[in-house]
Amino acid sequence: MKRTLLCAAALLSMSSLSFAADLPSRALAPAPVLLAPAFTWNGFYVGGTVGAAWSGNDSCPTLNYRQNNVFVADTTFLPNCNNGNRVGVIGGLEAGYNWQFGAWVFGLEGDVNWIGRNGGHGFDYAVFGNPRVDYTGLADAKYGNNRPDTTTVTNHTYSFSGNGDNNTLSTIRARFGFAADRTLFFITGGVAFRNGGNDASITDTATTITANHNVWQNSAWKPDVTTTTTTTTFTGNGNGNNVGWALGGGLEYALTENLSTKIEYLHAQFGNGGNFFGNSDCPDVGFFGDHKNSIDVVRVGLNYRFVSAPPAAVLARY
Repeated sequence: MKRTLLCAAALLSMSSLSFAADLPSRALAPAPVLLAPAFTWNGFYVGGTVGAAWSGNDSCPTLNYRQNNVFVADTTFLPNCNNGNRVGVIGGLEAGYNWQFGAWVFGLEGDVNWIGRNGGHGFDYAVFGNPRVDYTGLADAKYGNNRPDTTTVTNHTYSFSGNGDNNTLSTIRARFGFAADRTLFFITGGVAFRNGGNDASITDTATTITANHNVWQNSAWKPDVTTTTTTTTFTGNGNGNNVGWALGGGLEYALTENLSTKIEYLHAQFGNGGNFFGNSDCPDVGFFGDHKNSIDVVRVGLNYRFVSAPPAAVLARY
């Protein structure tokens, strides 16, 4: 009897162990992981920029004489012009808004800038006249050697001075870029506005040298030389077209959720303008010039982005 009970107890114990082995495991689940939120360029921003600006300003006037009420260029007037491309400091404020769709970013941006330089330029050009010889017969009768009575020559020195200044530059542009997380590569283009002028003047200094040969001093022929100088100033101005277009590109990097820095190149092109340099006392003489209005800018900037609340962290389980 005892043997039978022991065998039954052993069989029951083995059956319980076998059943327990078939139960599901109660191991602990892995802890959740907080993933950093994806950065977004969406939103409004304001900031400031500073950099370098230079302009293309080609002023090389031609000398013209009126013939039959039409100005005809003097082809011998060939001055060596100084284009006057000077580099100066530019700084300003900007504001814009970005919309992000996946990795693509579209935005609108406006800025106003002040340029701290004037594109002064100038040149000097000398023209030496041909001597004019006058015979009246007096010197020939007196000295018998076919001397002219007077010899006259007029030389001209043309001095050009101008100030192709650009005081302010403003743009309204679209931006289109590709975002690689916190780095944004973009191109930009739109309308540009400038404020400046191209006032200039040309001064003609005419020096007339006259030699009078009817002079006899100390039993020797000695011409009497006189010099007369006349200065005539021709003035002109031409602002050209103050509305043009702007095109450029650059890179922007987000330092934090709110702050980003950028480097950008921008070319602003405006319509060429023509100058007429005239003088009311010399209506039959004038100068015509041309200036090419463009501004190139390389600048860095710092923007503050208004982010109301950063994106929530993503809760992931593995």
